[in-house]
Amino acid sequence: MRDNEVAALLEHAVAAVELPPGLVQRVVTRSRARRRRRLLLSGGTVAVVVAAGALLLPQVGPLGSEGGGTGPIAAAEVPDGIVGSDGRPVTQAQVVAVGRVGAETLVLIRREPRAEERAAGGQAVEVLIAPDVDEPRRLLDYLTYDLACVDGDVVCAALRSTGSGLGVAVARRSGGRLYVLVQAPQGRTVEVVANGVPHALGAAPRGAVVEVVAAEPYEEVQVWASTEDGRRYQIPWAPGAVLID
Repeated sequence: MRDNEVAALLEHAVAAVELPPGLVQRVVTRSRARRRRRLLLSGGTVAVVVAAGALLLPQVGPLGSEGGGTGPIAAAEVPDGIVGSDGRPVTQAQVVAVGRVGAETLVLIRREPRAEERAAGGQAVEVLIAPDVDEPRRLLDYLTYDLACVDGDVVCAALRSTGSGLGVAVARRSGGRLYVLVQAPQGRTVEVVANGVPHALGAAPRGAVVEVVAAEPYEEVQVWASTEDGRRYQIPWAPGAVLID
């Protein structure tokens, strides 16, 4: 349905209802920002609502927040039973990031990068998942990150040249929802922007998670880090960083 048709339908439906000025335009504007979503509003539903003398507009976003998704999830602990690729229990020094993702815990464990990737500044992790009601399992044996910056991001390039690390981000689909786990070095704060909606995570030296609304993470979600002096750069998605069982 086109934007003008949405506006006409809403204007007709609320003709007998007093609404705040500009509400229809705000609804149409938000619909443009979320083109991948369907507007689930039928004429029969509108007629029933208007007959009842009230208009109940659904909140934008599946979890009731205007931008969709939730606030950051507190740092998680590494679950029992997590072992590395060598079969040994992981130590805290091996853990790059850990975070709660729905009813699961994601754990990123440091791995030695391949020689050619290490020479280019790459770092590597393996990704494990620990469901609340099942045994931990490995999702990825090897994920390389910190190898590249977004074209034209001079801050990212300058930081990468120092060897201090940019940070790592992975996205996990779970139960129909999309979660982003981010880690960045000490002294930096993190923000995730999904379809133009910002989600501030703050400092994330051990990882922080936020739930977002997006259909195509690589295209619709950006992960940003800010240094203490106010410089901002984008943490690039690594190939394979969107995790789907």
